[in-house]
Amino acid sequence: MKRADIFILVLLALLSSAVTAEDHEDAVYLYRSNIMEMAQTHLKALQKYVKGELPIEKHVPKHVDALLALNSMYEDLFPAGKQHPESEALPAVWSDPKGFRQGIHYNRKRIMALKQVDPADMKTMKRAVNEVRMSCGDCHYFFKEGK
Repeated sequence: MKRADIFILVLLALLSSAVTAEDHEDAVYLYRSNIMEMAQTHLKALQKYVKGELPIEKHVPKHVDALLALNSMYEDLFPAGKQHPESEALPAVWSDPKGFRQGIHYNRKRIMALKQVDPADMKTMKRAVNEVRMSCGDCHYFFKEGK
C-alpha cells in the first residue's frame, strides 16, 4: 500500500468516528431532558409526602438539596444555537435571557424557602412545596411549548 493510500484510510477512519454537530445537539437535548425529569421526580416525591401518600420525612432534605443542585445547572442546559427538533424550549429562552435567568433564580428562592421548613410542619410544607411547583410552572409557561 502506498503512503497516500494509508493516509487516506487513516483520514477516513478519523472522520467517520468524529462527533458531528447533530450528535452534540442530541446529547445536549437528552442530558437536558434527563435533568428536568430528575427535578420532576424529586418534586413529585415531595408532593406525595405533603399529601400523606409517601412517608419519607427523613428524605425530604435530600430531595430539596437535589432540587437545588439541579436548579444550579438549568442556565447551562440551553446553549445558543440550533435546537433539537424534539425540544419544547421556546425561542424566549434565548431572546429573553434575563427573564429566563430570573425564572431560574425565582425557582431557586422558592427551593431555598422550602429548605428552611421543618418537614414535620405539614401545613408550611404543603405551602412551600406548592410554591416550588408553581415556580416551575411559571417558567414553563413563558419558556416551554406544550405546557
